[in-house]
Amino acid sequence: MNAYLAITKQEASNKGSKLYRVVNGDLQNTKGEFYRQLIKEYQADWKQSCIWYEQRYEQYSTKLHDTLGDSRCIEFEMASISPLLIGHGGVFALETSLMLHRIYGVSYIPGSAIKGVAANYCHCMLGAENPAFLSDGEYYEALFGSQDQAGYINYEDAWVTPATAGSALIDDVMTPHHQNYNSIQLQQTDQQKASAPRDDDDPVPLPFLAVNASFRFLLTCPSDRVEKEDARQWLNIAQEIVSHALQYEGIGGKTNAGYGRMLQADRRERNDG
Repeated sequence: MNAYLAITKQEASNKGSKLYRVVNGDLQNTKGEFYRQLIKEYQADWKQSCIWYEQRYEQYSTKLHDTLGDSRCIEFEMASISPLLIGHGGVFALETSLMLHRIYGVSYIPGSAIKGVAANYCHCMLGAENPAFLSDGEYYEALFGSQDQAGYINYEDAWVTPATAGSALIDDVMTPHHQNYNSIQLQQTDQQKASAPRDDDDPVPLPFLAVNASFRFLLTCPSDRVEKEDARQWLNIAQEIVSHALQYEGIGGKTNAGYGRMLQADRRERNDG
């Protein structure tokens, strides 16, 4: 099944769909039940066959290597050590969204998100030690570009690995408190009811989809930006920044709560052992 199509607005407008009935309150089962059923169907479909995705996955990498050459491409695998939330603030039929590939229905991490996390880590962490890594420094601009010129590195979309794609979707829940206090509309219409938050306020469970999987990251260095002999050096620097940013800062939503942390796949295997 295509998980993206199963949770889109188009599916929510289909009166015969489960999502439509959940959105309109026609089912007694909760959103959590809807997500668990979606995950169950998704996993069952992947157990039948994922050869098509394996082929597309390898084709994506091979095309870049063939076009640019091996010296201008670098790839590495990162594995989740905490739930990943990409696209959590997007428009969705229910409260929370999730970034899924529109065609293949699998989780992926957009290159723009990878570049943003890496650029922030470079400026805040490395820039504190070396001014060249600050946002107006020469190393930063070489890695990420500026208003006047493109950087040396392209941060490609990270695709979920075939081995973990079938089990990538997981259900999670947040429990926001103090609904009355946090409701802007309620504070505007009835100041008396918008009382201060209390420890005995009831939590309201909010189910949502998250991801736990491994991803292949691809960085490229086009030939029109830097000489061949320097390409590998810049790619290695970019890889180090990306991997450290994902390990120590995380990517996606709720990183302050520990979400979105990742380790290089071989390192996670050693830690698990």
